[in-house]
Amino acid sequence: MIENRQRKEFLIDFMEDLEEKAIKTGSYQVPFLEKMLTYMEQSDEPEVLLPPYLDTAKNIAINAYSFDEENNVLDLYVVDYNFEQNEDDLLTINMTSVTEIANKAKRFVTNAKSLLDTIDRSLQGYDLAKILTEKMEVISESNIYVLTNLFYTSNKPVELTIPGIDTVNVQVWDFDRIQQLIMSEQGIEIDYIDFEKDYGESFDMMLVPDPDSGVKDFDCYVGYISAELLAKAYDEWGQKLVERNVRSFLQARGGTNKGIRDTLKDPFQRKMFVAYNNGISTVARSGDFEKISQGTNLYKIKGLAGWQIVNGGQTTASIHQAYKNGISLKDVYVQAKLTILQVNEFVKKDQHVLEDEMVSRISQYANTQNKVNKSDLLANTRFMSDLEKFSRNIWIPVFDGRRPESKWYFERARGQYMVDINRRKRGKEQSDFKKQYPKDKVLTKVDIAKYYMSWEGHPHVSSKGGEEAFKRFMEANKSFWKTEGSSQSKMTLSVYQKLIARSIINLRVREIVNEMNLRGYKANVIYYTVAMINHLYSDKIDLVNVWEKQSLSDSWDEVIRIIADKALSFLKVSAGDRNITQWAKQEACWIQFKETCSKELSNLI
Repeated sequence: MIENRQRKEFLIDFMEDLEEKAIKTGSYQVPFLEKMLTYMEQSDEPEVLLPPYLDTAKNIAINAYSFDEENNVLDLYVVDYNFEQNEDDLLTINMTSVTEIANKAKRFVTNAKSLLDTIDRSLQGYDLAKILTEKMEVISESNIYVLTNLFYTSNKPVELTIPGIDTVNVQVWDFDRIQQLIMSEQGIEIDYIDFEKDYGESFDMMLVPDPDSGVKDFDCYVGYISAELLAKAYDEWGQKLVERNVRSFLQARGGTNKGIRDTLKDPFQRKMFVAYNNGISTVARSGDFEKISQGTNLYKIKGLAGWQIVNGGQTTASIHQAYKNGISLKDVYVQAKLTILQVNEFVKKDQHVLEDEMVSRISQYANTQNKVNKSDLLANTRFMSDLEKFSRNIWIPVFDGRRPESKWYFERARGQYMVDINRRKRGKEQSDFKKQYPKDKVLTKVDIAKYYMSWEGHPHVSSKGGEEAFKRFMEANKSFWKTEGSSQSKMTLSVYQKLIARSIINLRVREIVNEMNLRGYKANVIYYTVAMINHLYSDKIDLVNVWEKQSLSDSWDEVIRIIADKALSFLKVSAGDRNITQWAKQEACWIQFKETCSKELSNLI
């Protein structure tokens, strides 16, 4: 479904960026993990193990982890980085190898008690072993993420069990998955599907009556579609059929999908599928409709343009998996809703923006079975669009007599920067684009959110991860995208400059913390350091001036080092027997840091 040429281009761009970071850090695994995590946008920011835990004798490996205490969910990350991967051979990985890698993470869990006695207490692997030893009885679900720079072309689901844990999901994040995710967030759509011509059957749906005879934004049809027709369409179009689904890349795995497959295998249960399953919600730009008879609202759906499944991706992927495994889909039907998006020609707003807004709302309200990231749903708000426009138009100041030649690049959708590069010809066009938008000046919506929250005195929120930070960031700036009464704040140059200035400060603190080679909890240390600097020295730092200079004065470097060192010491000591990462996510931790350390750190400059 993805041409080798596209794979090669993606691999080259990804590896070029990785090479630069690997040279600076002396490692490929950690930069690769961190880069992959930027695409994954996990709701709970994982703790990256530095160094990773590796026991070759026992075949155990862990690169990162996170534990959601509220829902008792444990996430484990293990990296498979192959140095032989290249754009000429496009090396792949099979299910057996993926399973072996996932088992390395599993063995950490099953050996946690013995590891607790052997791992150095100063290493982060010790914290994970302690969590597993103390919380094993309450952990109800575990997600094992296999991150590889190979191509998992078979995309076969990996089944794994861990004694004592009810649900174990293995998720493979390979280059195909990242590329498809990027394509999905750019809104790339399929062409026209002629159901009768392509698949030998159509389906009937009822047009929902419209009580208002005036101009409307959509037509809505309800009905059902045969599971076999759905499977055939997915088999041909693949991921493109669900690219506007906020949970776009889905494998037939986990409890929900396993239940779907089991239902389809049973001859009696199979006929009950339409009663058991919630069905799919779809959208399209237009279609070929044939009224079946006068006096009814029943129509034959012969073809659709821009057809997308915005809810029901897991159902679709599971049905397709059954289809590929030779399971009969005869007499299996899926209830379906079809919304034809219409844009009034008199509305001046961009048609694609209107479509995106409607799809976002449909996705938000229809996706009740699975958690949906706010950052995915709110990417099309006016605030995000305005930030994107400012970043494409505002040049970075220079003071040496030359004209400005570069800008910050706000990435509203994951992978947007890479897509923009690949839209240009290799050579001069791409070089010019990278010169105008340097890689080190790319900021994602989650980056902006975490940097904003840390500077504004909420390091515990940034420590919770991008999803929570973005939610709080959008709430703090709701006047720019939510209509309060009859007014809405206007995005200004000053607002944009200060957002970038907060990012500049966070990035400088990150550079210094990396230079200090602190052992563990770097992300938490960065957020707490930035928050403390603003708490103590806000009157000495002008954000607009930081924008103008594009830097924080060198005079702050030693201050940053002292505060960062104190922050790490505080986090370790104040946590006591608690997990340090979890402690850093609590507001009480930030309050205590201010109360106990402010006086000591208040006269550094």
